[in-house]
Amino acid sequence: MPTVVSAIDALRKPIQARGEFLILFFNFDRYEKIEEIYGWEKLDSILDTTATAMRETLQQAKLGNAELLVVFPNDDDFVLLHVPEEGIEATPDAELTDLTLKLQQNISAAIEAAHGEDIAALFEIFVGRSHVIYNPKLRLERQVYRGIREASNASKSLEHRDQARKVADLRETLRTGGLYIDYHPIVTADSRKIFGYEALARGTMRSMRSPEVMFEVAAQADLIWDLSRLCRNRAIEGMNGLLKDDQLLFMNVDPADFADPAFTEMDLKVSDPTRVVIEITERTAIKDYPKFRERLKAFRARGYRFAVDDAGSGYAGLGSIANLEPDFIKLDMSLITCIDTNFIKQNLVETMVRFANDQKAMVIAEGVEREEEFDMVKALGVHLIQGFFIHRPSQTAPQPSAHTPAAKSAAV
Repeated sequence: MPTVVSAIDALRKPIQARGEFLILFFNFDRYEKIEEIYGWEKLDSILDTTATAMRETLQQAKLGNAELLVVFPNDDDFVLLHVPEEGIEATPDAELTDLTLKLQQNISAAIEAAHGEDIAALFEIFVGRSHVIYNPKLRLERQVYRGIREASNASKSLEHRDQARKVADLRETLRTGGLYIDYHPIVTADSRKIFGYEALARGTMRSMRSPEVMFEVAAQADLIWDLSRLCRNRAIEGMNGLLKDDQLLFMNVDPADFADPAFTEMDLKVSDPTRVVIEITERTAIKDYPKFRERLKAFRARGYRFAVDDAGSGYAGLGSIANLEPDFIKLDMSLITCIDTNFIKQNLVETMVRFANDQKAMVIAEGVEREEEFDMVKALGVHLIQGFFIHRPSQTAPQPSAHTPAAKSAAV
């Protein structure tokens, strides 16, 4: 896509002739988070989908002299620079509001269709606008960039109001126990036999559907322990009716949860701890490894096993693996995406498998979405596989009950 600097010269004369121009700034919340979770290849594909949906919507709007731009090359900040045509009034606020709603709806629908509900649930768009009256005494470039800053600040104001709404939605989720568990199967690479299930929490409210969004809001509102308790209770509730033979339940736990007085090896209502794997999901860094290992030792003594989640991204690096001595190492999706065509990723995964074998641990490849990826990680010796190629999450949420035991525990 063209950048702002490359478009200014083409719009210089229309701006000077009209004497005004309009800037819309599109703040795509969590695109950075998407890149962290799924890798840059996935985000590039999502940006292509976004740009296509925006162009199609703007063409229908018939805005005349309008350019869809990015602020910098390969950026995810989109800008619409619009110069009203001669003899036509500037687009009124009501029409711009309608256009913004159409953009939100069309982009969200396009992302869900192309990339699935999990990613669409992370998608948020906040559109700020700035109406600039051209001043011939000032350099046009500076007027454009000042207008972009003004529109960007307006979008952030909308984002802050939306954040307050989400905190209210989370509090309601905790009050009513309004979440359910989607159990993602983890299969053995050789036989595709189900080895276990990862319990992923999803809110019944659309704003809380994504676990990433829920925990992000919970961290900002200081409700992490409350949300984690509800998620654990719900995951364990469904365990007895789900697991067969020697299948395991993989349950996500943040390091911060180990400081929760209500989270101990004795408090978890699990009949057979040997069938539960606690995944250390590092949203926050582990600051005191000796103390943390002591907590893990108490859980291990009861029979619980441990996995390091998202190895290869964020805090979950080699240091965590060495310090936590996990039974399972879950490789981050960013290492698995397009691994069939990336020799460096293949070498890294093969090295990790050899290390795991030496430590009597098992490697789980997360985010396997294509048959070619499945075949490659299997050939590299990966023990277990998880991803959309095996299972897609449910697209409908069950209705919450305000009278379940889990709902009552959320108020603790």
